[in-house]
Amino acid sequence: MPQQRSRSSSCGRPMRVATRVLIPVAFAGLLWFLLTDVLRFGTVVSDSMSPTLEIGDYYILRLDTYANGQEPRRGDVVVFYGPDSEAYVKRVIGVENDLIGIAGGRVWLNQKWLVEPYLKEQPVTEIPLAVRIPEDHLFVLGDNRNQSEDSRDYGPIPVEVVLGRVTDTVWPPSRISRFPRVLYEE
Repeated sequence: MPQQRSRSSSCGRPMRVATRVLIPVAFAGLLWFLLTDVLRFGTVVSDSMSPTLEIGDYYILRLDTYANGQEPRRGDVVVFYGPDSEAYVKRVIGVENDLIGIAGGRVWLNQKWLVEPYLKEQPVTEIPLAVRIPEDHLFVLGDNRNQSEDSRDYGPIPVEVVLGRVTDTVWPPSRISRFPRVLYEE
């Protein structure tokens, strides 16, 4: 009997090591991968995307959305590095070769006026603008146009500065929601 006990205890030791060491290490590796290559959490510091994102909201940024050659689409809420190397959150309004016009506070996309139910309020009338979006660029606007610095100020942004797509609001609890994709008629 003592010999059988020593055999079973020697077989159990590797299992205990695996359970106590390898599984937590594998879990930490998976968590590291998720938080560096798949998603990040961000917080909103301005009201330029209100009411979609309010100051103090925490959101999920999917880094892998555009990883496989997929390009940002009209209506996506994206995070990108602006001309001052700061991170901004804005909505993609136009993609390469789109013709964008802004007049009387309304946006005109490829010969149609956009219906934008996500806007906080009707934008104040501004200087009319018309631009064709260059290759590998996006035209981005905030949902709170009266308080947003965006492509109206610094022009279309290169696709390469986009970090990823905002998919969910995760804090505070009263604002937890998944962002539906907005599709503009063509």
